[in-house]
Amino acid sequence: MMSRPLPVTIERTAYGVGALSLAVLPQLDAGGVNATVAVLGGGCAWWLYRRATRSDFHKALVAAQRGLPVLTGAAAYAAAVVTPGTHWWEYAAPAAWGALMAVWLPVTRASWTPSPQPVAVGPVGFEAETAAKWAASQAAQQTRLVDVERLVPNGKDFTAVVVAPAGLPVPRFDQDAVAAVFDVPVDAVQAIQDIPGSGPGRKRLTITPSDRKGGRSFEDDWAARVGCADGAIPRSRVVQVRQDPGRVMILAEVPSGQVATINHPQLCSAFGVKAEELRLIAETDGGTQALVTLYDTSPLTGTRPATRDMVTPNADGWWVIGTAHDGTDVYSRLWNGTGAVHGYVVGVTGSGKTVAIVLGLAAAANAGAVSWLASLDPDAQLAAAGQYIDRQGAGRLFAARAVRAAVRLMTIRGEINAEVGHDFSPASPYPMLTLDLDEFNGLCDDSELGQEIAAGAVAIAERGRKYGLRVCFAGQTLDLSRIGGDRSLREQTRSGTGVVLRTVSGISGRQATEGMLPEGVELAEIPTVIGGGLTIADRMQGVTEAPHGASTAGMGHALNGSAPRMMRVLYVHLPKDGTAHNLDELFPEGGMVSTLTAREIAALDAADLYGDWTAPVTEAETAAAQEATGKAKRVTAKDRILALLTGEMTTKEIRDAIPDLAAGTVRNALAELAGDGLIANPDHGVYAPID
Repeated sequence: MMSRPLPVTIERTAYGVGALSLAVLPQLDAGGVNATVAVLGGGCAWWLYRRATRSDFHKALVAAQRGLPVLTGAAAYAAAVVTPGTHWWEYAAPAAWGALMAVWLPVTRASWTPSPQPVAVGPVGFEAETAAKWAASQAAQQTRLVDVERLVPNGKDFTAVVVAPAGLPVPRFDQDAVAAVFDVPVDAVQAIQDIPGSGPGRKRLTITPSDRKGGRSFEDDWAARVGCADGAIPRSRVVQVRQDPGRVMILAEVPSGQVATINHPQLCSAFGVKAEELRLIAETDGGTQALVTLYDTSPLTGTRPATRDMVTPNADGWWVIGTAHDGTDVYSRLWNGTGAVHGYVVGVTGSGKTVAIVLGLAAAANAGAVSWLASLDPDAQLAAAGQYIDRQGAGRLFAARAVRAAVRLMTIRGEINAEVGHDFSPASPYPMLTLDLDEFNGLCDDSELGQEIAAGAVAIAERGRKYGLRVCFAGQTLDLSRIGGDRSLREQTRSGTGVVLRTVSGISGRQATEGMLPEGVELAEIPTVIGGGLTIADRMQGVTEAPHGASTAGMGHALNGSAPRMMRVLYVHLPKDGTAHNLDELFPEGGMVSTLTAREIAALDAADLYGDWTAPVTEAETAAAQEATGKAKRVTAKDRILALLTGEMTTKEIRDAIPDLAAGTVRNALAELAGDGLIANPDHGVYAPID
């Protein structure tokens, strides 16, 4: 331990006495004095040599500071002794030595250390400070930390890569020693893990003290609340946690050979948030991994205006329909390498369904496609878009005539395809035709026109791709099983884009997506508003005035044959008060409207299918409709179940007996038949005919 330095005055007095002694004692030439000075000087030189060769620089510097006065004084004494006679410098040298030692007193003190010219600045930022703590500790064992990533704002949680010296593996670390370096609980130190693709010289260290209370970690809580057998994502474990401004992302994984399934309401409960806040987004692609993103506030409350560039398809048929919760573009598609692709839009009044339909019409127009739009009832907003497309109208008669013409067009275009030697492509001599049928379930009632619409729509969905015909089903609900061809319709629409907005109930959403989603994927329901209404806690506190909340119009999910994406549809100004819209900015510049080719129009005219679709019904048309619906008389899922059910059967047995129907379709049909009193339900999951 370093001794406390003497006061400056005493040290300077000592140097003065030493200078006087150096001037007088050599003249005595006493053997005892000479021996004493020789021992002091030699011993000091040997001590300094040992320090310089066996210690670090700092210790060698301290030794030199202490030995400087003794060595220089002994040298002056020896010079005076060995020189014969008496000379003037024998008195001047001691005086100079004493003056020099007094002036350089700070340097000659053992407590002095040099101060560099620039003041050293310590590590800046959490990452640099963390790496510096590790480098200065004995626990590091010559390793260093790189790629330090902070996991929790203002917390000590981080992950980093431990790098060993070249050619050496990362050593085993004592968990207590590592915890002491960063002043965290011992159980906050995760086991040193191998890094995929790296050798033993690089390993990952993770410190996570923030979520540890009473010895429990975030991973422990996840396992107990989310990853347990009956949890929101059964059998899952946390793989990675990422903290960004305003959000936390958690990547979870289930064991190989299993599929990650998500119960969204249960997951929200596990995180202590309300599902209707739309702050927690959970996604999976039907594989082993799930991505959970928790936002500070809902990321979908803002709107993004549509532009012509966004809704103009590229060479592969993709165009932007909305913005995902993470700020990226969400795409819809009009065609792919095999031809036109179909789609659907589901959403209740006020959910943004009309805007989604109009965006699709604008995309088709910008691609040079012909658009026909039919709805069950007149709609002023759709009528505004009707000015920019080939044909638009309302009612079953208009829809039946549109479907009838489209079905006949497939025959006409089949002849053209045979002539040019290929099916529909961007090089075809005719444009794509997109047929939008709004309130599709309402159009397809049990009337002759309704059945004709259903049969024609199924034919277009199943065979229209190679003729450049695209059908888009839209409605507040969308139960495709009602029109027959359930399985084939879903297979055809999977290659296109489905948009599921706010629906009447979870059943409506499941009907629309049955067979369309990867296994284990269930869409989160969209609330009417975000932040509106009174909570139970509000009512307990006597609050009576409910906040209005933020509108969820346009919020929903986009399905493109893979993992659904939560998004908000682009904004289009479609006022209901008669003020001007902004459709001029979306549809082709100059108001150009695409139509069928002259050959196609002439062929449809010859069949009396291209006239006024709002004209009164003719007798010939009625007869043709009766003939068409008679040939295409549909057999529904309910009909097939009633014919099958001759005795008690379980739901599984019924599904196995009708394998071409989706499981959800069978469940829904059974529930409706039992509710209508057409079949009995003697036990849970068991059905029987009525006696």
